[in-house]
Amino acid sequence: YGNHLRTKYKDVTPGYHMNKRHWNSISLDGDFNDQLLEELIDDSYEILLSSFSKRIQEEIRKGKKA
Repeated sequence: YGNHLRTKYKDVTPGYHMNKRHWNSISLDGDFNDQLLEELIDDSYEILLSSFSKRIQEEIRKGKKA
């Protein structure tokens, strides 16, 4: 997924402070599509959320502190 975006968009580069294989940095000064950026953020959020227990996921979705 990361390499595909890097070859398609000049504003997408390997993650600056992260694992460069799995993470991307995106320059917001360029012409990167805002809708795609929002989709990538939503996807990243869901991936992170899925790493928590079901109980914690529910609490986060309801806006409660874990």
